Parts: sequence; structure tokens; C-alpha cells
Amino acid sequence: MREAEDAYLAGAKKLEHDDLDAAEAQFQRALKLDPENRNYAIAISVARQHRVTELVQQATRARLTGDQAKANTLLAKAEKIDPENPVVIEHSGPFLMSSAGAQQAVSAGTDRTAAAGTETVPLADRTQMLTAASAQEPWRIQGPTLAGAIRLAPADGVKSFHLTTTSADVIRNVALAYGIRAIIDDSVENKTLHYDLDDVTYQQAMNIAMSMGHVFATPMDETTVVVAKDDTPSRARFERQLEETIFLPGLSTEQINDLASVVRTVFDVKQTAVQTGMGSIVVRAPQAVLEPMNRTLKDLMDGPGEVMVEVKLYEVDTTNMNNIGAAIPTQFSVFNVDQAANAIVSGNQALVQQAVAQGLVPPGTSNLQIALALINLGLVKSSLATNLIGVFGGGIIQTGISASTNTTFNLALNTSDSRALDDVQLRVGDRQPATFREGNKYPITTSTYTSGISTASSALGNASINGVSVASLLSQYAGGSSTTIPQITYEDLGITLKATPVIQKSGRINLLLDLKIEALAGSSLGGNPVLESRQFATDLTVGDGESAMMVSNVTRNETAAMTGLPGLSELPGFQMPLQDTLERDQNQLVVVVTPHVVRRRSDMIEGPRIPIRGLTAN
Repeated sequence: MREAEDAYLAGAKKLEHDDLDAAEAQFQRALKLDPENRNYAIAISVARQHRVTELVQQATRARLTGDQAKANTLLAKAEKIDPENPVVIEHSGPFLMSSAGAQQAVSAGTDRTAAAGTETVPLADRTQMLTAASAQEPWRIQGPTLAGAIRLAPADGVKSFHLTTTSADVIRNVALAYGIRAIIDDSVENKTLHYDLDDVTYQQAMNIAMSMGHVFATPMDETTVVVAKDDTPSRARFERQLEETIFLPGLSTEQINDLASVVRTVFDVKQTAVQTGMGSIVVRAPQAVLEPMNRTLKDLMDGPGEVMVEVKLYEVDTTNMNNIGAAIPTQFSVFNVDQAANAIVSGNQALVQQAVAQGLVPPGTSNLQIALALINLGLVKSSLATNLIGVFGGGIIQTGISASTNTTFNLALNTSDSRALDDVQLRVGDRQPATFREGNKYPITTSTYTSGISTASSALGNASINGVSVASLLSQYAGGSSTTIPQITYEDLGITLKATPVIQKSGRINLLLDLKIEALAGSSLGGNPVLESRQFATDLTVGDGESAMMVSNVTRNETAAMTGLPGLSELPGFQMPLQDTLERDQNQLVVVVTPHVVRRRSDMIEGPRIPIRGLTAN
């Protein structure tokens, strides 16, 4: 039992990592070691169910990509694992049909094309499959089986006729030759016909006879028909009507109404009931109308194609800034050294006396030396020694020159590189517009208006009641409050992609694309933010899986600044003491579009030509 528990835990770990085969093997080992534990059997069932679901999903993806052989192989594996699984039966069966639809097909005796493929299931095989399905799922059988259309059973072979008699006798004799009894209604015109045919079948002989007599036939049973005049009152009396429910799963209300309009106008079916809530159309019409109507609706109900539109936006922003050279002073000050020294000494007598008392300045020192000593000690700040370039002259005309800043040398590089990739995948139906938005809505105030007592007070500023101002009364009793109401619109920031694909007959895809990229610029104008907007619209045609460049945008910005001495810096040999600042900004945007056809529409240009009012006996 301990070994069985270990195997069970090992299988659970394998199941967590989606290793279904190994998980089932461990569960089987646990069940073999401890057959009495039902949890191990349940675990085996769960593992098989996961495995079957995975195989069915892989088969569905293979079928959507057009690899039918791979889909059949995967479904065969799933059926081998669990042949009674409902999901496997639904996907691997020769046709997809509910029990109610299968009963109707069996009772009507028609051979309809399978919904999951192109193979037609014979009536006998279909009946057996329905019986098996009923045994496995008895809840699907509801109500008795309804009878379908009556079908004649004339004798086989060919006959020859040489008759000259009334139309009623011609029809009786022709029908009787093939074992069919014809009952002639009083509405049939009794006129003489010359009927000469050799080696014709029942269908050929009756079609010609009814066309000559302007009549139609309605079967009563397998060997009896009623013949009446081919006009509207007679058809209303004798023509047998069949009721059929056309199921339209997955279609919208508008599409269902469009198909109902086709049924009414093209096939002239008067008795039509549209059930949009149930996704179906109930029609009542003759058998000769239902068969071509079903064949036509099958082509119209064939699902349209779908396209996966993949849009990739590559954006690269590069910033490069160089700062090379020397920043020399461009402003200079000229001052009298003796006056500056006297001003420092006279303005700082207390400091001078303390410096002399402490022996920092010898007695009898000149004012210039005292001022320099105070500056060196950090007691006084002056341009006399700060950024001093030089001194020339002597005596009372001794002059000093100082610069506004110190000379600095720069050698700096600042660069940044940012890359962004936006991958948008949009699945769109053929000829159907679709919109993809990513981002947020930014509120922008477009206008404001103020309402309240203050507005009314300003409007009634000159009015008065019994000598009292109306404005003061309103302010006194209403408080003079007002409300400012803004008018706000919301702008979509981010990416907005609109796509409308059209799958062409050649297999290529025509794309109508509209791409908009919008963001805040970081500045405002008149209190409103400035928006940066880039919009691209194109109409292009590419193949399935081919990539096309929708737009390529490159923006370059270069800014250069130079600092130096005017005139001197332009002379040869004097360019070195300069500061050169260079900034380069580059922005690249590339938009690549790749469409993939995930489901193809029907390649049929025109359907079969179907006679609707064929004059047949059945």
C-alpha cells in the first residue's frame, strides 16, 4: 500500500507537468499494487480524459490549418484510448448531427452531406448509427418519429406508347403501364392528345404526359397518384406540404432574417416562421421546393473565411550627446588694486585689529598686504584674488584683471538607446471590419460654463426693489454661490488598429488597414495638452503568411553648440580653447503586417442549377 501511494504521488506530479503518459503509467502501477483503492482508478480515468482532450484539440488545430491527414491520425489515437468518449465520437464521427436532426433525415429518407466532411452517409448506416446513439444517450430521443414524404415505387424498365385519346386516358394508361394507379380530378381538361414515345422510363413518360395535359400529380401512396389541373387552386387543394426546421447555429439575427428573405423571395415559400431566439427557420413547402432550397441554403450557410492579422511595430529611439573642449571665461573685470585694498581694510577694521593683535598681520603692513592676508585667511571674499588673471601697473594706477568663471575642461559622452516592440494579433472575419484599441482615455476640457446665483446677480446688477438692490438680496439670502461645469471629451491614447480583410479567389488577402498611435507631447497650449499623433492608412494585397512593410519612418535631429572667444576663436590655431556640444536624436518606426488565413471560405463561384417547379410524379 505504501508503494501504491508513492506511485500515486509520482503520477500526480507527472500530471501537473502535463506528462500524461507517464502519469497514467504510475496510476496503473498504483492500482495494480492496491486494487481496492478506487482513487487510483479515478486517477487513471482523469489522466485518460486529459490525454483525449489534448489529442482532440491538436486534431482541431490541424484541421483548421488544412492538415486533414494529421487530424485523422490524432483522432484515431484518441478513439483508441477511449472509444466511448462523447468528445471523440463528436469529432471523429462521419457526420455531425443531433439526434433530432438524424431522426428527421432518417424519416425523410434524404442523403444529406455530412457537416464535418464531404462523405455522404447511406440511409441504412445512418439508421444504425442513430440506434446506437439512442442506446448510449437515451435522453436525446424525444417524441415519436414523424413520417416523411410519400415516394412512388413505379416499375423499372422502359416502355413504348402510341396513343391518340383524351388527356385523362393517356395519363391513366401511361401510369398503369408502370404499375401506378392514376386518379383523375374533375379539374383536368378533357382534350385529345397524340402521344407517341418509344423506350422511355416512367419519369420521362409521365413528365411529357403531364406537360401536354397541363396537369400535376400528387402521390397518395407508393402506387397511387392524384392528377389535377396545374393551377394555383388545384395545387392548394392537392399538393402535399412538408414542414422542415432549418437550424442556423451561430448566426446573428440579421443573418437569419436574410436567409428567411431568400426562402420567401427566391423559392416563393409563403409559410415561413423565423425563430431568432432559437436560431432556426420553420418552413412549409412541397418536397420539390425543399430539396433545392436546402442545397442553396447549405452554400449560403457555409462559414466565411477568417484571417489572423498580425501587426508588429518596431520603434528604436537613440540619443547621443557629446561635450568636448574647454569652457574659458568670456567676461572679465578690471579694477584698481589700491582702491579695492583700501575698501577691504576700511570696511573690515575690526577684523584688521584682531589680525594685528593675534600677529597674523605685522604692524606697518600696507593695505594691499592686509587685504590679501584677510582674503587668504578666508575672512573676506573679494574679486581682488578670486579668479585673478593678472596685475599690471604700479602705485596708485596698479590695475587688476579677474575673470567671471574658472576655466574648465570637458570630455563627456551621454548616450541612450530604447527599443520597443508592439505585437498586435487580430482575428477578423472575411469582409468584416474589426477594431483593436490599447491604451487609456485622457480627459480634455473643451469648454466651461458657470451657473448659479452669482451669474444672476451680475445680470441684475442695476435692478432694485423698493430701493434695495436685487443683487444684494440674492447674495444675502442665497449666499451668492455658483457652480462651474466643464465640458470634457476623452481622447484615446495608445494604439488604435482598424482592419478589414478580403480573401481573394487566388488565395491572396486584400487588407484595408488604419493604424493610429497617439500620445501626450508633454507640453500644453491654452491649458490643453498637446497630442502627438501618427496615423497610417493603407490598402494592400499580400499572400497568406507573407509580410509587408506598411510604413517606415526615420526622424533625425542634430543640435550643435560652440563656446569661445569672438573673433579670436575663428582664427587658425586658436580653436582649441573651445567648448563643443553636439546632440544627435534619432527615431525609427517600422510597421510590418502579416496576415494568416485560419479558415478559408468556399471556393465555389456558382452552385448547381436546380429546377424548382419540375413537373414530376413524385
